[in-house]
Amino acid sequence: MSGLKFIFSAWHHLHSWQKILVALLGGIATGLLLGPYAIYLKPIGSLFINAITMMVAPVVFTAIVCAILSINDPQRMRRLGLKTILLYTVSMASAAIIGLSLATALSPGKNFHPKLEEALPASLQQAPTLIETLVNIVPSNPVSAFAHGNIIQILVFALLLGISINLTGEAAEPVAKFFKAFSLVVFKLTSIVMSFAPLGIFALMAWVSGEFGLSALIPLFKLVLTVYLACLLHCFLFYSSFLAYVAKLNPIKFYKGIMHPMMLAFTSSSSAATLPVTMKTAEGNLGISPSIGRFLLPLGTTLNLNGLSIYLGVATVFAANMYGIELGLVQYLTIIFSIILTCMGAGGIPGTGIIVMSAVMSSVSLPLGAIPLIAGVDRLNDMAQTTTNVIGDLFAATVIAKHERELDLDVYNQTQQQETVGVSASESESLKEST
Repeated sequence: MSGLKFIFSAWHHLHSWQKILVALLGGIATGLLLGPYAIYLKPIGSLFINAITMMVAPVVFTAIVCAILSINDPQRMRRLGLKTILLYTVSMASAAIIGLSLATALSPGKNFHPKLEEALPASLQQAPTLIETLVNIVPSNPVSAFAHGNIIQILVFALLLGISINLTGEAAEPVAKFFKAFSLVVFKLTSIVMSFAPLGIFALMAWVSGEFGLSALIPLFKLVLTVYLACLLHCFLFYSSFLAYVAKLNPIKFYKGIMHPMMLAFTSSSSAATLPVTMKTAEGNLGISPSIGRFLLPLGTTLNLNGLSIYLGVATVFAANMYGIELGLVQYLTIIFSIILTCMGAGGIPGTGIIVMSAVMSSVSLPLGAIPLIAGVDRLNDMAQTTTNVIGDLFAATVIAKHERELDLDVYNQTQQQETVGVSASESESLKEST
């Protein structure tokens, strides 16, 4: 009895990613042990997939509406907002394109067991043409969009509704408060669903390894490799080129100055936890003025998710590979559009990657059966994602500060960078309060 108490106590104290890792490994071991009998665990995994699917529409809708409501200061929108949103959009589009292109070239999901894609849940529809996509982008009936899970229409409706609430002003304040409160309820429900992720992943991995063997899992590690390569390409091609040729800044100085937040982001896998050090670095090492850094960096943790954009692009192609589905130009454009909009509202979503991944895959009618498998290696991908996100936030703040003439070039170009490791608790707290 004491042994069981110890196990339950140890499990309770594990982080969510540790629980998922244990579930992944435990599921593989259980599947290999049970062999074909592991199929009896499949319904548990299917229930988890259904629960994820249930949350997609409400999470995406409330996240987008609340993201628009959070940028309602007219003066800031005129001065910084449009430039910032434009840069975020270009940056995330580039990230999504790099992720999609590299995944298409490497095809990480093609070598799954030939029967696996038939066994995993699937609900593929015929892909629409370009004209049909453009015509159907605005819902004729928002209720129908929710009922049928049309993510693109839900995104557009949420976008228009959020803008309309902002433009209405004080009279719409009760509506804004309702959506903010409703988003808390939706995110709480999402947290409850995601608390069952270890169980769902355990069941799916046990079934997959029992039914198809270890060979079916090799592509998951190809997925991780593809994500890391895509993140490196985005950082050293897009960020570096933009800094050098558009902002006229030395990218080597930039990367040298942000080493500490990069390392902290990689090990913690949390942009929010890294934020105090990120802000200290922006001012002390890069010369970004507090008025820019303390506004844009917190905003970036919610709206500027370059690493997640890459991950979603790679994961979507991975799922298409698994099911033997060829994606066309219209589908690629739809994926990019979905990634940009969903990522801009994903900052406060618990289990962000999995939920937003469901939305992006649904936007091009891809089956969601691959998601629990991808979730098994989510922690490995999350380290690269978060690091890329933090670099992207500092990159955007640097470029905007340079354009606004609020970048101290003497500080930026200094050879001896200041130490940001010693950010005290009081400094960290004051930075958080200032945001």
